[in-house]
Amino acid sequence: MQAQQYTIHLPWGPCTYLLKRSARRSVGLLITDDGLVVSAPTLAPQASVEQVLRSKASWIERSLARWQERKARTTTLTELVAKHGPVPVRGQAYALEYSAQRSGLLNPWTQRIVLPEACKQSEAIRLKKLETVLRHHASEVFAHSARRLLNDRDWPRYTIHLSSPSGRWGSCNSAGQIRLNWRLVHHSPQLIDYVIAHELAHLKEMNHSARFWSIVEELMPDYREPHHTLAQLNPAEVPKP
Repeated sequence: MQAQQYTIHLPWGPCTYLLKRSARRSVGLLITDDGLVVSAPTLAPQASVEQVLRSKASWIERSLARWQERKARTTTLTELVAKHGPVPVRGQAYALEYSAQRSGLLNPWTQRIVLPEACKQSEAIRLKKLETVLRHHASEVFAHSARRLLNDRDWPRYTIHLSSPSGRWGSCNSAGQIRLNWRLVHHSPQLIDYVIAHELAHLKEMNHSARFWSIVEELMPDYREPHHTLAQLNPAEVPKP
C-alpha cells in the first residue's frame, strides 16, 4: 500500500507525517530523513493512529527538534561532491581541486584534496575517488590517534580495520579487531579520539560497565562531551563545512 502524507495538530503545533500501512499489529513511530514516519496496521482506523500520535506528542516534538538540528549541521558526502566541495576532514573544510598530474592527494598543510581531472566528468567517479583518498587518510589518522591515546601503556594487542556501516561508529571483538567507520575522519579530532578510546577500552572490558567507562576516562579524561555530541549524529552523514 502506498504511503500517504497527513497533518495532525498536536499541542505544540501542526505536525506532518508519512503514514505507511502494512500487516503489522501495532503503530510504530520513527524519525527518518523524511521526518516523522508512522507505520500502522492495514485496517487500523485513522482515528486510532492519531490517538497514538497525541499520546506521544512530547516525544515527537523532542525527536523532530533533534532531527531539525542535525539536518542544519550535517549533509551527505554525495551532496558535497555534487557541488564540488568543500569537504570536511577532521572538522576542517578542505577545498576540492583537480589536476592532470595527480592520481589523488590529500594535503593537510594546504587543506586541499586534489583529484584527477577525469573525475570532473562523472559524479560517481568523483565520489569513488574521493572516498579512496579519504579512506587512506582515515587509516593514518586512526592509527596515530590510537598510539597517542595509549601513550606506551601496556595494552592488549589490537588491529584497526576500516568499515562503512550506516548506523555505528565503531566496534571491537574478543580477537582484538577494532573496526572504525571511515566516515569518522570527517569529524573533529576530539570526536575521533573518543570513538577510538571507546573501542580501545573494549579490549579490556567487552561491556559498558562502570569499569569500562573508567578505562575510557583513563584514556580520555574529557570523553563526556564528545560522547554526548556523537550520540546526536548520524554515521551516514558528514558535518557541513
